[in-house]
Amino acid sequence: MTDNNHHRSTIEVMEAHVSVRRFRDEPIGHDLLETLIEAGTRDSTSSNMQACTVISITVPEHRKRVAELCSDQAQIHASAAFLAFCADMHRLELCAQMHDVTCDELGNTEAFVTALVDTALVMENVAVAAESVGLGICMIGALRNQPFEVGEALGLPRHVVPVAGLCLGWPAEVHEPKPRLPLDAVWHRERYRDDDDLKRSIDAYDGIIAAFYESQGRHVDDPRWSKVMCNLLGKVAQRADTGRFANKQGLNVQRAEG
Repeated sequence: MTDNNHHRSTIEVMEAHVSVRRFRDEPIGHDLLETLIEAGTRDSTSSNMQACTVISITVPEHRKRVAELCSDQAQIHASAAFLAFCADMHRLELCAQMHDVTCDELGNTEAFVTALVDTALVMENVAVAAESVGLGICMIGALRNQPFEVGEALGLPRHVVPVAGLCLGWPAEVHEPKPRLPLDAVWHRERYRDDDDLKRSIDAYDGIIAAFYESQGRHVDDPRWSKVMCNLLGKVAQRADTGRFANKQGLNVQRAEG
Protein backbone atom coordinates (compact mmCIF):
# COMPACT_ATOMS: atom_id res chain seq x y z
CA MET A 1 0.00 0.00 0.00
CA THR A 2 1.31 3.43 -0.81
CA ASP A 3 1.54 5.84 2.12
CA ASN A 4 1.80 9.10 0.20
CA ASN A 5 -1.96 9.22 -0.34
CA HIS A 6 -2.91 9.50 3.33
CA HIS A 7 -2.10 13.20 3.61
CA ARG A 8 -4.44 14.12 0.76
CA SER A 9 -7.79 15.66 1.59
CA THR A 10 -10.98 13.95 0.46
CA ILE A 11 -11.52 16.69 -2.12
CA GLU A 12 -8.01 16.17 -3.50
CA VAL A 13 -8.65 12.44 -3.80
CA MET A 14 -11.90 13.08 -5.66
CA GLU A 15 -10.36 15.66 -7.98
CA ALA A 16 -7.57 13.22 -8.90
CA HIS A 17 -9.99 10.43 -9.86
CA VAL A 18 -9.26 8.42 -12.98
CA SER A 19 -10.56 5.05 -14.13
CA VAL A 20 -7.78 2.45 -13.89
CA ARG A 21 -7.78 -0.52 -16.26
CA ARG A 22 -4.31 -1.95 -15.67
CA PHE A 23 -3.43 -3.34 -12.25
CA ARG A 24 -0.36 -4.81 -10.60
CA ASP A 25 -0.50 -8.48 -9.67
CA GLU A 26 -0.87 -7.71 -5.99
CA PRO A 27 -3.76 -8.75 -3.72
CA ILE A 28 -5.95 -6.59 -1.53
CA GLY A 29 -5.95 -7.85 2.03
CA HIS A 30 -9.26 -9.12 3.40
CA ASP A 31 -9.19 -6.60 6.26
CA LEU A 32 -8.71 -3.69 3.86
CA LEU A 33 -11.49 -4.88 1.57
CA GLU A 34 -13.78 -5.24 4.57
CA THR A 35 -12.89 -1.72 5.70
CA LEU A 36 -13.68 -0.30 2.25
CA ILE A 37 -17.06 -2.01 2.02
CA GLU A 38 -17.95 -0.99 5.58
CA ALA A 39 -17.02 2.60 4.73
CA GLY A 40 -19.30 2.32 1.72
CA THR A 41 -22.24 1.38 3.91
CA ARG A 42 -21.86 4.63 5.86
CA ASP A 43 -23.55 6.46 2.97
CA SER A 44 -26.72 8.46 3.29
CA THR A 45 -29.68 6.11 2.85
CA SER A 46 -33.36 6.85 2.43
CA SER A 47 -35.14 6.32 5.78
CA ASN A 48 -32.32 3.95 6.78
CA MET A 49 -33.55 1.37 4.24
CA GLN A 50 -29.95 0.50 3.28
CA ALA A 51 -31.21 -0.96 0.02
CA CYS A 52 -27.89 -2.15 -1.39
CA THR A 53 -26.07 -5.47 -1.45
CA VAL A 54 -22.41 -5.94 -2.39
CA ILE A 55 -21.28 -9.30 -3.78
CA SER A 56 -17.54 -9.98 -4.00
CA ILE A 57 -16.52 -12.39 -6.76
CA THR A 58 -13.23 -14.17 -6.09
CA VAL A 59 -13.50 -17.79 -7.29
CA PRO A 60 -11.64 -17.82 -10.64
CA GLU A 61 -14.29 -19.75 -12.56
CA HIS A 62 -17.03 -17.51 -11.20
CA ARG A 63 -15.03 -14.34 -11.97
CA LYS A 64 -14.47 -15.62 -15.52
CA ARG A 65 -18.20 -16.24 -16.04
CA VAL A 66 -19.23 -12.83 -14.70
CA ALA A 67 -16.53 -11.12 -16.77
CA GLU A 68 -17.85 -12.81 -19.89
CA LEU A 69 -21.29 -11.39 -19.13
CA CYS A 70 -19.71 -7.92 -18.83
CA SER A 71 -18.23 -7.82 -22.35
CA ASP A 72 -15.20 -9.78 -21.09
CA GLN A 73 -13.37 -6.59 -20.10
CA ALA A 74 -9.70 -7.15 -19.31
CA GLN A 75 -9.75 -5.02 -16.14
CA ILE A 76 -12.26 -7.39 -14.52
CA HIS A 77 -9.83 -10.28 -14.93
CA ALA A 78 -6.81 -8.20 -13.86
CA SER A 79 -8.30 -6.51 -10.80
CA ALA A 80 -7.42 -7.71 -7.32
CA ALA A 81 -11.10 -7.60 -6.33
CA PHE A 82 -14.33 -7.36 -8.26
CA LEU A 83 -17.52 -6.28 -6.54
CA ALA A 84 -21.08 -6.41 -7.88
CA PHE A 85 -23.38 -3.73 -6.44
CA CYS A 86 -27.07 -4.62 -6.44
CA ALA A 87 -30.22 -2.67 -5.67
CA ASP A 88 -31.82 -4.76 -2.94
CA MET A 89 -35.35 -4.55 -1.58
CA HIS A 90 -35.33 -8.27 -0.71
CA ARG A 91 -34.27 -7.57 2.87
CA LEU A 92 -37.36 -5.40 3.34
CA GLU A 93 -39.45 -8.24 1.97
CA LEU A 94 -37.92 -10.49 4.64
CA CYS A 95 -38.75 -7.87 7.28
CA ALA A 96 -42.37 -7.97 6.12
CA GLN A 97 -42.42 -11.76 6.34
CA MET A 98 -41.00 -11.63 9.87
CA HIS A 99 -43.93 -9.45 10.95
CA ASP A 100 -46.67 -10.97 8.73
CA VAL A 101 -47.02 -7.74 6.76
CA THR A 102 -47.85 -7.54 3.06
CA CYS A 103 -45.30 -5.67 0.95
CA ASP A 104 -46.95 -4.88 -2.38
CA GLU A 105 -45.31 -1.44 -2.21
CA LEU A 106 -41.94 -2.98 -3.10
CA GLY A 107 -43.15 -3.35 -6.66
CA ASN A 108 -43.54 0.36 -7.43
CA THR A 109 -41.19 2.69 -9.26
CA GLU A 110 -40.33 4.75 -6.15
CA ALA A 111 -39.01 1.64 -4.40
CA PHE A 112 -36.83 0.89 -7.42
CA VAL A 113 -35.48 4.45 -7.57
CA THR A 114 -34.78 4.43 -3.82
CA ALA A 115 -32.77 1.21 -4.13
CA LEU A 116 -30.86 2.54 -7.16
CA VAL A 117 -29.89 5.74 -5.34
CA ASP A 118 -28.83 3.84 -2.21
CA THR A 119 -26.70 1.50 -4.33
CA ALA A 120 -25.02 4.31 -6.27
CA LEU A 121 -24.12 6.08 -3.01
CA VAL A 122 -22.59 2.94 -1.47
CA MET A 123 -20.59 2.28 -4.62
CA GLU A 124 -19.21 5.82 -4.78
CA ASN A 125 -18.29 5.69 -1.09
CA VAL A 126 -16.33 2.48 -1.67
CA ALA A 127 -14.62 4.01 -4.70
CA VAL A 128 -13.52 7.16 -2.85
CA ALA A 129 -12.37 5.13 0.16
CA ALA A 130 -10.35 2.86 -2.15
CA GLU A 131 -8.69 5.78 -3.94
CA SER A 132 -7.86 7.40 -0.59
CA VAL A 133 -5.50 4.49 0.23
CA GLY A 134 -3.89 4.39 -3.21
CA LEU A 135 -6.05 1.79 -4.92
CA GLY A 136 -7.32 2.27 -8.46
CA ILE A 137 -10.92 1.66 -9.44
CA CYS A 138 -12.96 1.11 -12.57
CA MET A 139 -16.76 1.03 -12.55
CA ILE A 140 -18.41 -1.53 -14.83
CA GLY A 141 -21.85 -0.57 -16.14
CA ALA A 142 -21.70 -3.66 -18.37
CA LEU A 143 -22.95 -5.65 -15.37
CA ARG A 144 -26.35 -4.64 -16.82
CA ASN A 145 -25.61 -5.95 -20.33
CA GLN A 146 -27.16 -9.34 -19.65
CA PRO A 147 -29.09 -8.92 -16.39
CA PHE A 148 -31.00 -12.19 -16.62
CA GLU A 149 -27.76 -14.17 -16.92
CA VAL A 150 -26.01 -12.05 -14.27
CA GLY A 151 -28.97 -12.53 -11.95
CA GLU A 152 -28.62 -16.29 -12.34
CA ALA A 153 -24.84 -16.23 -11.90
CA LEU A 154 -25.14 -14.20 -8.70
CA GLY A 155 -28.17 -16.09 -7.39
CA LEU A 156 -30.21 -12.91 -7.04
CA PRO A 157 -33.57 -13.41 -5.31
CA ARG A 158 -36.75 -11.48 -6.00
CA HIS A 159 -36.52 -7.68 -5.55
CA VAL A 160 -32.74 -7.60 -6.27
CA VAL A 161 -31.21 -6.31 -9.52
CA PRO A 162 -27.57 -5.75 -10.56
CA VAL A 163 -26.59 -2.10 -10.95
CA ALA A 164 -22.84 -1.95 -11.65
CA GLY A 165 -19.54 -3.65 -10.94
CA LEU A 166 -16.39 -2.21 -9.40
CA CYS A 167 -12.83 -3.29 -10.16
CA LEU A 168 -10.31 -2.63 -7.37
CA GLY A 169 -6.55 -3.03 -7.51
CA TRP A 170 -3.16 -1.44 -7.17
CA PRO A 171 -2.62 0.66 -10.32
CA ALA A 172 -0.01 -0.42 -12.85
CA GLU A 173 -0.41 2.97 -14.51
CA VAL A 174 -2.36 6.15 -13.85
CA HIS A 175 -3.47 8.59 -16.52
CA GLU A 176 -4.25 12.28 -16.36
CA PRO A 177 -7.76 13.00 -15.04
CA LYS A 178 -10.24 13.52 -17.84
CA PRO A 179 -11.61 17.07 -18.11
CA ARG A 180 -15.23 17.39 -17.01
CA LEU A 181 -18.01 19.64 -18.21
CA PRO A 182 -17.62 23.27 -17.14
CA LEU A 183 -19.43 23.94 -13.90
CA ASP A 184 -21.94 26.30 -15.55
CA ALA A 185 -23.18 23.36 -17.64
CA VAL A 186 -23.93 21.38 -14.48
CA TRP A 187 -24.69 23.97 -11.79
CA HIS A 188 -27.88 25.91 -12.53
CA ARG A 189 -29.22 28.71 -10.36
CA GLU A 190 -32.86 28.67 -9.27
CA ARG A 191 -34.12 27.32 -12.63
CA TYR A 192 -32.82 25.18 -15.45
CA ARG A 193 -30.62 27.23 -17.80
CA ASP A 194 -31.64 28.34 -21.27
CA ASP A 195 -30.80 25.85 -24.03
CA ASP A 196 -28.74 28.39 -25.98
CA ASP A 197 -26.57 29.01 -22.89
CA LEU A 198 -26.12 25.28 -22.39
CA LYS A 199 -25.14 24.77 -26.01
CA ARG A 200 -22.46 27.43 -25.63
CA SER A 201 -21.08 25.60 -22.58
CA ILE A 202 -21.15 22.30 -24.45
CA ASP A 203 -19.41 23.85 -27.44
CA ALA A 204 -16.65 25.21 -25.18
CA TYR A 205 -16.23 21.80 -23.57
CA ASP A 206 -16.08 20.13 -26.99
CA GLY A 207 -12.85 21.99 -27.68
CA ILE A 208 -11.29 21.03 -24.33
CA ILE A 209 -12.20 17.35 -24.44
CA ALA A 210 -11.29 17.05 -28.12
CA ALA A 211 -7.73 18.09 -27.30
CA PHE A 212 -7.65 15.55 -24.45
CA TYR A 213 -8.93 12.71 -26.65
CA GLU A 214 -6.55 13.61 -29.46
CA SER A 215 -3.60 13.44 -27.04
CA GLN A 216 -4.63 9.85 -26.25
CA GLY A 217 -5.51 8.83 -29.79
CA ARG A 218 -9.16 8.23 -28.89
CA HIS A 219 -12.30 8.97 -30.90
CA VAL A 220 -10.17 9.87 -33.89
CA ASP A 221 -13.14 10.31 -36.24
CA ASP A 222 -14.65 13.14 -34.17
CA PRO A 223 -13.36 13.74 -30.63
CA ARG A 224 -15.95 16.36 -29.67
CA TRP A 225 -17.90 15.32 -26.55
CA SER A 226 -21.26 16.22 -28.08
CA LYS A 227 -20.60 13.91 -31.03
CA VAL A 228 -19.21 11.09 -28.89
CA MET A 229 -22.36 11.24 -26.75
CA CYS A 230 -24.57 11.05 -29.86
CA ASN A 231 -22.83 7.81 -30.77
CA LEU A 232 -23.27 6.53 -27.21
CA LEU A 233 -27.05 6.96 -27.20
CA GLY A 234 -27.53 3.91 -29.39
CA LYS A 235 -25.52 1.75 -27.00
CA VAL A 236 -27.75 2.76 -24.09
CA ALA A 237 -30.77 1.49 -26.01
CA GLN A 238 -29.08 -1.90 -26.33
CA ARG A 239 -29.67 -2.54 -22.63
CA ALA A 240 -33.40 -3.02 -23.08
CA ASP A 241 -33.32 -6.02 -20.73
CA THR A 242 -32.63 -3.75 -17.75
CA GLY A 243 -36.28 -2.81 -17.35
CA ARG A 244 -37.54 -6.27 -18.24
CA PHE A 245 -35.34 -7.88 -15.60
CA ALA A 246 -36.40 -5.32 -12.99
CA ASN A 247 -40.04 -6.14 -13.77
CA LYS A 248 -39.33 -9.86 -13.56
CA GLN A 249 -37.71 -9.33 -10.16
CA GLY A 250 -40.76 -7.44 -8.89
CA LEU A 251 -39.01 -4.03 -8.87
CA ASN A 252 -41.28 -2.67 -11.55
CA VAL A 253 -40.74 0.35 -13.74
CA GLN A 254 -43.97 1.97 -14.89
CA ARG A 255 -43.16 1.63 -18.58
CA ALA A 256 -41.65 -1.73 -19.44
CA GLU A 257 -39.01 -1.42 -22.14
CA GLY A 258 -39.39 -3.19 -25.46
